[in-house]
Amino acid sequence: MSSEQVYEQYRLLEDELEASGEETASESAGRPERQFQPGHGSSPRLWRSLAIFSAVLLSHAVIFFLGFKVRQYSATEGLSPYLKLGYSNLDTLWWNTEYSDGETDEAELNRLWDSTIPWETGIIALANEEAAEMGLPDSQPFPWDASRKKIYILNAHHILHCVRNIYISIHQYRTNQTQTINYAHILHCLDSLRVETMCTADDTLRYVPLNSVHGFRPGDGQKRQCRDWRQVESFVKAHDPCYQYLRPGDPEQSNLERFSFCPTGSEYLPKIRKYFGHNDDWNPPSPTGPREIE
Repeated sequence: MSSEQVYEQYRLLEDELEASGEETASESAGRPERQFQPGHGSSPRLWRSLAIFSAVLLSHAVIFFLGFKVRQYSATEGLSPYLKLGYSNLDTLWWNTEYSDGETDEAELNRLWDSTIPWETGIIALANEEAAEMGLPDSQPFPWDASRKKIYILNAHHILHCVRNIYISIHQYRTNQTQTINYAHILHCLDSLRVETMCTADDTLRYVPLNSVHGFRPGDGQKRQCRDWRQVESFVKAHDPCYQYLRPGDPEQSNLERFSFCPTGSEYLPKIRKYFGHNDDWNPPSPTGPREIE
């Protein structure tokens, strides 16, 4: 998001006095190096100095070791429980992105919210052994390999599904269209955002721009650490269950059919062809065009 975009001036305090201060340079005097010149009767002083030096050296070694252990503990303590994701990516906050830019064409906004959010790829097929190692509860079997795999949903993708639903509902309201997502579902999505926000408890402290700074909102351009979304996508791709959310919201749509979008060469295609009565050369089509927003 460009920092040159113009917004209304953001004011937290109308009559705030701008802080001003002067920097003063500090000078440090060099310390003369202490030298020991042992002579007659100086052995006690020498041994005392060596003892002090050894104690200081030992204390520094202990501090270094403990500091290393604390850093090591902190690095592992912040990892996510299942994919072991750390806060490894530097990110920049912006008040608006292309998904909320008021100058973006509405058709482009619809495309972004309807088709580019990876909300449906979070459904995965996890091997029973892998699920057991993660300590996961039992789950629905994967239909084409029921004895070896179970179905799970990544929570982050569920949240993306929810924010997309909320956008669709807002868009349909603004354009006087019939709501295709019922009120209970939208309320569930809002509640999910509330729960996840409080669970994650992001403690990033957004700065508030000074009244004299134009075009910036709280946090604009501020840096923070994030987890690597590419690692999530890589994990999902490695556990692809051949799922596409075909005809969302259609109660007549077979959920089993949504698990039939396996790529060419998949070991599950013969089972899918046989179950649905397709020819041996059949391959699932790729969804094209708008999914829910016209």
